[in-house]
Amino acid sequence: MRIPGEDETLEKERLVHYNHGAGTGLFRVIVWFSLTMDRFDCVIVGAGPGGATFARKSALKGLKTLLIEKESFPRKKVCGGGLTPAIGGLFDFDHQETIERVTRGITFLSRDETQDCTWHPDGMAVQMVSRRNFDHFLVRQAVDAGAVLAEGTKVISVKESTNNVTVLTDKGDEIAAPIVIGADGAQSVVAADAGLYRGRGGVAIEAEVYPRDRDALDEHGDRAIFGFGFIPKGYGWVFPKKDHFSVGIGTAYGRLPGLVSLYHRFKTRFDFLKDADEGDRRGWFLPYCTSSGSMNTPRICLIGDSAHLVDPFSGEGIYYAVQSATIAAETVFEELEAKGRLSQRYTKEVTRRIAKDYSYARWCFDIFYASPSFFYTKNKVIRALTRLSNKETRYRDIFKELRRK
Repeated sequence: MRIPGEDETLEKERLVHYNHGAGTGLFRVIVWFSLTMDRFDCVIVGAGPGGATFARKSALKGLKTLLIEKESFPRKKVCGGGLTPAIGGLFDFDHQETIERVTRGITFLSRDETQDCTWHPDGMAVQMVSRRNFDHFLVRQAVDAGAVLAEGTKVISVKESTNNVTVLTDKGDEIAAPIVIGADGAQSVVAADAGLYRGRGGVAIEAEVYPRDRDALDEHGDRAIFGFGFIPKGYGWVFPKKDHFSVGIGTAYGRLPGLVSLYHRFKTRFDFLKDADEGDRRGWFLPYCTSSGSMNTPRICLIGDSAHLVDPFSGEGIYYAVQSATIAAETVFEELEAKGRLSQRYTKEVTRRIAKDYSYARWCFDIFYASPSFFYTKNKVIRALTRLSNKETRYRDIFKELRRK
């Protein structure tokens, strides 16, 4: 076995987290030895909510699991960070410590109208989280279950063969495993190399905004705000967090010039955000589900944004990342044990339980966005949106009701 020289050792040092039987440990190790030479049953690329969820389930199943993340935790992540209570039913642990606020109201407004419309519907309780803390918490659950976390490590390619998938990182690691889970987002390297990539989707931009007047959070912190007409085929949002507001805009268009100007136009609509301190503005892609293509090969499986499972009506992605990871865990482990490879069962299950309903979501999108203020002023519509957010109904049912009327 070749021993790296001193200079090479310094270049290849990296933080790897693992559970060693007496709690979670943090150890600096030589990557060449610990990853390339080790053998894993499962490698997950991307440690967002979907990747962390699958990693935990894999480790609890007894599989030797590696979770790879290109950044280091806690890391910044642009996202509205709104969760509905339904997500708790997908976890086997309590995530309450990550919740910064719970909003029970919704305010709608349009660019061309001066009158806002605020509702406090029964059953509406949106949990506001910071993705920086929420994702880190989920990763800790995976590590506590026994998964190995290699952070600060970028996967640059994956190559599938008959018996394995070889994962190549920017540190020079070549890691072979029988199964690889792609959870690396809208511009997924795993999806591209597996021949499953379907484009980037829509675009969004967001910033953390800290109001000068701290009373603004007390006054406006009980509801989520949605604005229409500020951006074509999309909406703006203001979500209250612990000490700031998450302010952003998103659109279904894959490319939209002047996105920053549109963001400013939306933000200046609110007096309580004037002269506020603003953190870094960041943009990202919204990989809406636009087709029913395959989401897995015999040894590669895509979840969350990598599989384009963002809700095309609302833009919600976290719930479906966790749900698809749960579906993957239900199917992948069983098929690996029985057959040693994957059929199209995972794709069929995700299509049936998630993606099939998205065709109705797109139709609802076209109807709603033709005249948002006509709909958000109707009590029946608000009740329907509440049921949707709580996963108590599906877009198919909403669309059929709209068509009847």
